[in-house]
Formats: sequence, structure tokens, C-alpha cells
Amino acid sequence: MPPAASDGDKRKPNLGKIVKSLLALVAVIALGWTPLQRFFQTTSAEATVNARLVTLRAPIDGQIVEDRGVDVGEELRPGREVFRVVNPRADRSRLDETRRLISQLEAESSSLQKRQAQLEDLSGHLRTQRDAFQQGRIDELEARIAELTAEIAAADARAVDAKSTFDRTQKLHATGYQSEAALISARSNYNVTVSTAESLRHRLRGAKVELDAARTGLFVGDSYNDIPRTAQRLDEITQLITDISAQIEERNVRLAQLRRDLADEEKRYAELASASVAVPITGTVWERLTANGEEVTRGQDLLRILDCGSAMVTAAVSESTYNSLHLGQSATFHLRGESLEREAQVIALNGLAAVPANLAIEQKALAREPYHVTIRVPSLSSGADCFVGRTGKVTFRTEPDASSVARP
Repeated sequence: MPPAASDGDKRKPNLGKIVKSLLALVAVIALGWTPLQRFFQTTSAEATVNARLVTLRAPIDGQIVEDRGVDVGEELRPGREVFRVVNPRADRSRLDETRRLISQLEAESSSLQKRQAQLEDLSGHLRTQRDAFQQGRIDELEARIAELTAEIAAADARAVDAKSTFDRTQKLHATGYQSEAALISARSNYNVTVSTAESLRHRLRGAKVELDAARTGLFVGDSYNDIPRTAQRLDEITQLITDISAQIEERNVRLAQLRRDLADEEKRYAELASASVAVPITGTVWERLTANGEEVTRGQDLLRILDCGSAMVTAAVSESTYNSLHLGQSATFHLRGESLEREAQVIALNGLAAVPANLAIEQKALAREPYHVTIRVPSLSSGADCFVGRTGKVTFRTEPDASSVARP
């Protein structure tokens, strides 16, 4: 018979089993803590990388006559021209009317300028005639004044001689050597010579008046008006030239304004007749909505470009999860098939409302939960790859952080 086991020997196997069981429990807890911890984390039901779509629209009515050959998925750079729209039926009535008015005014202005040149030529001839007539009249009056001056001198000399004869006859008559008839004749001769001299002086003053008037352009006389016909005609021509100059100036002002209007109309017509459609951002062609030769209307969508620089994540969450979130809350995001955790932040709580319609992935694509949240993930926008359409999971951080602290 074998010897009976002692109490100490019986406790050793039990103690070993207990230690092994504790070690196994520790291993199970250690290995299962991470999954268990994830089970208690707040996560999204589904999440999709999204981005803004930029839609290029037709700026005018017309036809696509030149297609630069962009394909879906092609990367585009800012400023690249992708479409050209031409409208052969663009309204050009105002442009043609403005050009017609300009042509009409130019023709009128040219005609007036020719008429003005003719009148100025005629005015020169009339002025020459008037000046010649005036100078001739002045010369004539100066000659008459000289003649009258000489006649006055002669009349004065005759008056002196007549006075001497009258005085001698008067003395002789007093002594009886001359008859009464001789005295009367001597007195009469003396009076006539004095009156003749006085008459010549009056005529001299009249001639001087005419001369002074002639030098100022006025002509005084019994057989003509104060201004000769040539001078009157010259005044009429001068007035016509002044009127035509005013008309030419008025048309020049209108022409200047019409030319400015023409420039505006040409610019307006050019904008309506032809327009180019260029890319405003760096992006990828998401959808083509037209083809070469197609008739389009103003505002019609032509091309949609995916703006990968505005990448974000649209997540669907349950109601309880949604009610626990707030704007600015920190989160992490990882793409399916990757282990990299990307820093993220809640930027919009859309709830049951529609997510902005200009996103590439529409809200109806996320149907597992009704509440939607928009997450910003900076690392998705900074890289060269565009992850739009890929799915992943968002994990929301529930511990307090700087972004969740309420501001006063």
C-alpha cells in the first residue's frame, strides 16, 4: 500500500491550478480590453469621405462649338479653358443702330465742314472786296479834302483881293472918283468871295466826317447806305460760319458720346455672342453634362469638378450618439482597410436636415442611421490623393478637451 498523502501535498496542486487560472484570466482581460474598450466608445454607424462639387454653368445661350476634351477623372488646373459657347443669334440691333447713327453724324459733320470751308473761302473774297472798297473810299475822301483845302485857300485869296478892291472903291466913291454902281459891284464881289470860302469850309467839314466814318467801316453819303452790300454780305456769311461751327461742335460732342456707347455695345455683344468657360480651382472632373455641338441655355450645368481640397467626412449616427455630440468636438477617423487614425473635428450637426446639395456623396447614400454629422479631417485635404467615396469609421472622443469647454 502506498503511503497516505499529507495535507501539504494536497494543497500544492490546488495552488498551482489557482495561479494558472489567475494568469489565464489576466491574459484574457489584457487581450480583450482593447476590443471591449472599443465597444464602449462612441462611433458612427457609417462614414464616407465627401467633398464639395464646383459646377461650371453656361454663361450665355448658344452652342458648344469647341470642346477641350476633358474626361471624367481628369485633373484640371485653375484657368484652363474647357468649353467655348457661341451664340450666332445674339441680339445686335443696338450695336447696328449705334453704328448707323455714328455714320450718319460723321456724314453730316463732313458735309458741314465742306460747307464751312466754302463759306470761309467766300468770306475771304468778300473781305478783300470790302477792304478794297473801304480803302478806295478813304483815298477818294482824302483827295476831296485836299481839293477842298486848296479851293478854300484860293477863295480866301480872292476874298482878300475883293476886300482890298472894295475898300479902295469905297474911298474913291467918297471923294467922287467912283460911281455908286462901281461901289455896289465891289461890295457884291467881296461878299460872294467870302460866302464861297465859307461854303468850301462847310464842305470840308462834311468830307472829314465821311473820312472818319469810312476809316471805321461806315460809309456816309447820299447815294448809298451806311454799309455797302459787300460788307452786309460778309456779315451774313460770318454769321453762317458761326452757326455751322456750332453745329459741327454739337455733332462732335454727340459723336464722342456715341463712340463711347459703341465701345460698350461692342463689349456687350461680344459677351453675348461668345464666351469661354474656364476652371476656377484645382480639381478632378466628376461629371460631364454636355457634349460638343449641343445647344445650351444660360445657367445650364456643363461640368462638375470635385474639389479635393475641401474633403470632409459625412457620417451617419444614431439618435443617442447624435445628441451627445457638439460642434468642435474632437474625433478620429480611419479608412476601411487602414490602421492609421486621423485627427478630426465635428464641424456641422445636420441631424435630419439635408446635407448641403453641392457635395459629391448625397445624403441618401447614408441610410443605416437617420442622423448625419459632418467631420473635418485636415489630413484628407492636404495630401495629393483624393479619397472621396471611400468609407471608414469615425470615433468621437467623449473626454473633456479644450474644444469642448464652454466659452462665456
